[in-house]
Amino acid sequence: MLINANIKISKLSKNLKEYLEDLIKTYESAYSSLRKYAYTKRADIKRYIKWLYKTDPEGFIIAEVNFRIVGFIAVCKDWWDKDFGKVGEIHEFAVREDFQGMGIGSSLFKEGIEYLKKTNKIIGLWVGEENEKAIRFYKKWGFKTVGEIFPWIRMIKIF
Repeated sequence: MLINANIKISKLSKNLKEYLEDLIKTYESAYSSLRKYAYTKRADIKRYIKWLYKTDPEGFIIAEVNFRIVGFIAVCKDWWDKDFGKVGEIHEFAVREDFQGMGIGSSLFKEGIEYLKKTNKIIGLWVGEENEKAIRFYKKWGFKTVGEIFPWIRMIKIF
């Protein structure tokens, strides 16, 4: 999906290594003001991104501007939740700080939700309790708070 002439939303190609550096930089930028909720060591971020991709390669969606990754969402269509059973899960959602507020996050989120809705009636996510901007964003999309394990809030949306 093309947002404008320079922004492209698509599934990550099969060659994760080719994109790994941009993905790491995107993650670091997205969490620059929320470091308490993020991996901070480069090796941990790299391992985490590889895990996200391995969990559901079809659910790893990127936003590119001039062939450079500026955002991504990693979702899993077959996740297990102790309270709800099988759910679609949003594991990670990150947009570079200097690209926020341009609609890129909304486009990524929509693609992730559409992918998960094909096989799930419930979609869940965890968000840091002090990440008020993200909480407002998720509420706007219809997610409701259903629990908390400090410092995380559990949110779900039922279709």
